[in-house]
Amino acid sequence: MLLSVVVTLGSAGTSMADTFLLRMGGGHTTGLTYVSVFDTFFADEVEKRVKDETGHTIRFVKAWGGSVAKVDGGIEAVQRGTLDIGLSPISFEQSRAALLNYSAMLPFTTSNPVVQGRVAARMLEEVPALQESMKPYQAHILAQMVTEDYGLATSFDWQTIDELAGKRIAMAGTNAPLFVPLGSVPVNLGVGEHYQAMQTGLADGSLFFISGMEAFQLKEVANTFTRTGFGALSTIVAFMSEQTRAKLPAEVVAIIDDVAQEAAVIVADKSRERDVAVAERLVSEGITVRDLSDEERAKWATAVANLPAESIAGLEGRGFPTADVLRAYIRILSEEGYDFPISYAF
Repeated sequence: MLLSVVVTLGSAGTSMADTFLLRMGGGHTTGLTYVSVFDTFFADEVEKRVKDETGHTIRFVKAWGGSVAKVDGGIEAVQRGTLDIGLSPISFEQSRAALLNYSAMLPFTTSNPVVQGRVAARMLEEVPALQESMKPYQAHILAQMVTEDYGLATSFDWQTIDELAGKRIAMAGTNAPLFVPLGSVPVNLGVGEHYQAMQTGLADGSLFFISGMEAFQLKEVANTFTRTGFGALSTIVAFMSEQTRAKLPAEVVAIIDDVAQEAAVIVADKSRERDVAVAERLVSEGITVRDLSDEERAKWATAVANLPAESIAGLEGRGFPTADVLRAYIRILSEEGYDFPISYAF
């Protein structure tokens, strides 16, 4: 651990007030909703509550944009002690956080970030295996946060999955199994490269959030955005060093835990608001925004119905109770009012 992580002006456990300096960071910038919420609400609220409720002082040193940890290095930074709190998009952390990727293992999950946020909070509370899976890295899960709803921006209009055959779709490589069974051609590119790929004809479409139509100017090269129903995923995680937690007073840790959960709720709310607002603006500009029909979603889900079983098999050697985690996820989603378009067998 960094020797400067905890700077005490008194002794923990005494009546004297202490000052604690925590380093928080991640690979993305504050331009992303989840980073912005932790940069402002989380940091400000923890500092305020700790001072008001305990008399101690918390100060955050913020290291966003990869200055300490790249997008694929947040967990390692927490484990090594270069970060006390690390925010990580776990699609980049599959070697360490594979079990936390449960929402991506079952295609066509809920498209509502608010519902997914509630489910993620319950999963963390009701499925101890998730927290246990991070113990080898001395990382404690503070909160699982949600993405916006995934969809498909295209330079062509389409309404059936058969029309995607032969089309080149820019995406993160981990999403390729969703498209290969349709005869589509995945093009493995970071979202920052999607615009040029579509402009030059390297790609016919882009798999991302609807906000990418504005944030990455995809609306200039795509005339249609289809809400496919892939869903909002709980694949953004805030981790905290177990060593740091052990050095802090229990009442300070409790405040950090509470505020982290509140921050996750705000991320979900803002993601939902952004999905709706961007869609309204695009329609007003003449962009076609539509939902894939229930029938086509069911056909697509059937085409990739083997993905959950493949995920379970892929993690079998690591001793994870993956099937139990996925069953819990299906159950909790159902209790929150969402049912998958098909019944996955595994």
